[in-house]
Amino acid sequence: MKRILVGFDGSEGSENALNKAMMIINEDGEIILLAVIPTPSEQNLLDQKTQKLLKKKAHNLIDIVIRDIGYHEYTIAGMVEEGDVAAKIIDIANKLNCDLIVLGSKGASELGNYPIGSIANKVVQYAHKPVMIVR
Repeated sequence: MKRILVGFDGSEGSENALNKAMMIINEDGEIILLAVIPTPSEQNLLDQKTQKLLKKKAHNLIDIVIRDIGYHEYTIAGMVEEGDVAAKIIDIANKLNCDLIVLGSKGASELGNYPIGSIANKVVQYAHKPVMIVR
């Protein structure tokens, strides 16, 4: 695998997905950590200040994980997007021509209150890329 997209939200499931991706990535490959935060209307947020804080938290989470992983033969990059979580994962995987999408099967997200299992299910159903669900 040369390029793997990992849906990452800080949950135990997403940590497991990242660990699996690190085991199967080519030495010269790239892992992309993608955190997706819902738009204010999807999260029922009333103000932009809360949305900005959520976005900042997502960026910090990705930065800390990348820093903690340290140096490897492969590249690790992170990105934060807003929108429907499953749709964004599929869209970014297509745009970046990823070989694989890796997701946790379920978990309690640090970035929002939405059922991770249903997101993984949507990605499996609608993605045109291979998807690996990690328990």
